[in-house]
Amino acid sequence: MSESLGLRARRRLARAIYTPPPPPAPPRDPELVALDRLEREWKGGPVRDERINEHLSLMLDKAGVTGGQVLEIGGRGYPRGQVFGDAFTYRNLDLVDTGEGTIVGDITGCPEIADETFDVVLSVDVFEHIDRPWLAGEEMVRILKPGGLVYTSTLFSWRYHPCPIDFWRYTPEALAFLMTGTDTIDQGFDLTERRRDVRKKAAEDPMRIDELGGWRENVRVFHAGVKPDRP
Repeated sequence: MSESLGLRARRRLARAIYTPPPPPAPPRDPELVALDRLEREWKGGPVRDERINEHLSLMLDKAGVTGGQVLEIGGRGYPRGQVFGDAFTYRNLDLVDTGEGTIVGDITGCPEIADETFDVVLSVDVFEHIDRPWLAGEEMVRILKPGGLVYTSTLFSWRYHPCPIDFWRYTPEALAFLMTGTDTIDQGFDLTERRRDVRKKAAEDPMRIDELGGWRENVRVFHAGVKPDRP
């Protein structure tokens, strides 16, 4: 009797401490596996500023601009510093004073800058936040010297990111149209970050994260143009 009771006790103890293994995970959708692979791939390429700076350097060479006055729209912190050497003088146009070399003004209307002042006028990650980009384009061309380079890098498709407001997305043709008065020397898309999983950054974001993650259609767009010399 005692042996039977002892055996039952041991069996109860074994059942109490035994945890069966979890069932095997269901196989993942091959398309999701491929999406994860694409997400990892973009991280192996050059970072965004490196790509933009390299392309901008190529456009300076193509335009034949070797020195002069540079104006970057919203260029706080001198992010293109490695592109422009001692032959260039760099200024930043911003809505507030952000440090040495800043011109306080609004690119949609900046009478404080005279016509044909700058040899290079550029904008990176700004045009999606400008409320009236058609006015900004006119002003950029107006303050550009004949023979000068205008360069724009912005977004074709990206997650909503108000900083403080997110207004627009563009095609290469749209940027070329906004820079009417210049001859296009290059335009196109940058697909490097296309399948990057960009997640919520806004306080209020209408796009919830789902089984695909965040936003996965991230395409940049660029345009470079040269203002023709006077006849």
